[in-house]
Amino acid sequence: MSSILAQPPYVTLIVLFVSICMSFASSFINSRFMPKEHRDKVKALNLKLSALKAEKSENMKLAKSTDDKKLLKKAQKQEKQILQIQSQVLSLSSKQFRVLPITMGVFFVVWLLLTGNIVGVKVFDSPFIGPDPVAYLPWLDGVMQLSLFYWYLINSFLFGTLFSRIFGLTGGTD
Repeated sequence: MSSILAQPPYVTLIVLFVSICMSFASSFINSRFMPKEHRDKVKALNLKLSALKAEKSENMKLAKSTDDKKLLKKAQKQEKQILQIQSQVLSLSSKQFRVLPITMGVFFVVWLLLTGNIVGVKVFDSPFIGPDPVAYLPWLDGVMQLSLFYWYLINSFLFGTLFSRIFGLTGGTD
């Protein structure tokens, strides 16, 4: 018989809370290692990139419909500019990977405490692991049963995106 903590709704809420805490910690650590000026530069480049893509798209449409060679050359130059800006954004964004070892270390410790397993090796019996699904989601043909891993993954994506936006880490265009 499994522990009461391995039964929904207890394990569902525990995994939800753990994923919220992990996403917050990861975003907080990233925000401390990536200065605001750096994030602002990435955001400005992304805005410039989206404007340039829209202009290039319009120029390509117009050049194809009017068979304008000058406009086509302009659109091709814009494509080169887009690639340069994308490479700058990638270079700036990749600096966030400096904190990956820290966040992965924290993740492995938390995952070990939650599951009792680390990299497929069972260290101890976790009170959170049981034979039953952890969560249930409505799906196209009924109810989808989720294991601890998939429930954690869904929550991590959701709250990781949310906290990244809150801390200004996404560089997205508003």
